[in-house]
This record gives sequence, C-alpha cells and structure tokens, in this order.
Amino acid sequence: MSKIHVTSPSGNEIEYDEEQLRSMWEQGLLDSDTQYWKEGMSEWQALSEYFTSEVSSPPSALISSPQFAYIKDPKSLTSFLVFMLWISLGIEVVSMLGDFAQMALLDGDFTPAEEEANGSRQGMIGIIYIGVYLVTVVAFLKWVYRASVNCRGFSSQDMRFTPGWSVGYYFIPFLNLFRPYQSMKEIWHVSHGPLDYDLQKRSALLGWWWALWLISNFAGQAAGRLALNANTIDELRFATFVYILSSLITMPLCMVAMALIKSIANRQEELVRNG
Repeated sequence: MSKIHVTSPSGNEIEYDEEQLRSMWEQGLLDSDTQYWKEGMSEWQALSEYFTSEVSSPPSALISSPQFAYIKDPKSLTSFLVFMLWISLGIEVVSMLGDFAQMALLDGDFTPAEEEANGSRQGMIGIIYIGVYLVTVVAFLKWVYRASVNCRGFSSQDMRFTPGWSVGYYFIPFLNLFRPYQSMKEIWHVSHGPLDYDLQKRSALLGWWWALWLISNFAGQAAGRLALNANTIDELRFATFVYILSSLITMPLCMVAMALIKSIANRQEELVRNG
C-alpha cells in the first residue's frame, strides 16, 4: 500500500498509510484544506480532493464531536499480554523459591548428588524463565506499537513519537533510559484526552512502572554477570542473593505493568465505544 504524505498545522510533514489516513479523515480529525502528496504527483493538493469520491468534506458534526475508532483493534493482544504478565509473575515466584533453595544448600555441606539436583532444577527454571520472558517482551513491544498507532488515529495534534520509535528506543543504549518512558507517557495522555493530551495530568502509575522497569533490568543484569563470574561458594551465594532481590523487584513490576496496560486499553476502548 502506497504512503501518503500530509502536512500538519505546524508545517511538519507526516507519512500515513491510506487506511490510517482514511480513518482520521472520517473521524473529522483533518481539515479540508490539509495538503497531501504521494508518489507520482507533481505538486501538493488539498486532502479533500483525495476523498472527493467518498466524502466531499469532513462532516461538521464529527468536527464538533469527534467519533473515535481503532486503526487496529488491540483487545486480543491486550488479553494475551496480561495473561503473559501473570505467567511472568508466577515464574518469578518459582525462580525466587529455587534461589532460596540454592541459598539454603550453599549455607551448609552438600553432596555431589545434591549439587547435581540443584543444578538441574535451576537450569530447568532458567530455560522456562527465558522462554516466558521472550514471549512477554515481544507481546509487550507489539502492544506498545499498536497502542501508539491507535493514538495517532485518535489525536488531531502532532504526536512526538512514531509507533516504530516507541518500540525502537527500547534497544538504543542511553536513550532507552528515558525515551520509552516519554513515549509511554504520550500514549497514556492521548488515550485519556486525545484532543488536549498536552494538558493531561501526570500519572504516578507511569513513574512507578518506569522506576521498577529500570531497577529490575539493572538488578537482573548484575545478577547474571555475578553468576557467570562466580568461582567460589561465597560469590555464587552473593549472585543468588542478587537474583532474589531482582525477583522481589520484578514481581511488583508485573503488577504495575498490568495496571498500566489495562488503564490505557480500557480508556481507548471507552473512546471507541462512547466517542
């Protein structure tokens, strides 16, 4: 599907898919004198001419009272992500119990058979943990992308973060310390007030989510490095202790993340249902 370039009121050029642009037009979120251009055109033209065959001008009723619609329905993805976060919470509990059992073993004398059993148990927990983590992360990033896409359809203002960068910033060193938070904050604000999102109040839930996210990642990475470099019982005991701390941080993170995701998803659903 070809891309359509549109000029915003501030003069910025934004690129949309035809389906997304049509949805915004039908919701009355674009002025009739908005200019557009796509490949093959010699000059910019009024967007109203592009939709002349279907809608000659944005319905005045929709301009005064916007009707919102999903660009892509996120309900199934939201349900799956919440389910995976519950699974993640459960595996964190199992992992922590395994770490406590390892700590108890390291605090006393143990036989080679006990050491082997402990290693097998921890290895199995680790494999399951990694699998659940990867599935949850992929589902979360896909949900962030879809939430951002829908927000761009809800809002008549220029959003700062594109759906792609809302995901991409999680992978860029240094920027991943604050850009994902800013992107999620924008998604939250647009979902709670599409037409005046810059005026929306900050949510403590966002701050708790991001603080726990950063601390959990730092603790998990530190524990992993300590475990890989552990050459003595004391070093392994300390690494296990840090793993337990990481789990104690990650468990509330799962709960806060679920609350954040449900709040955004429910608010977007209300927009679509009530307009």
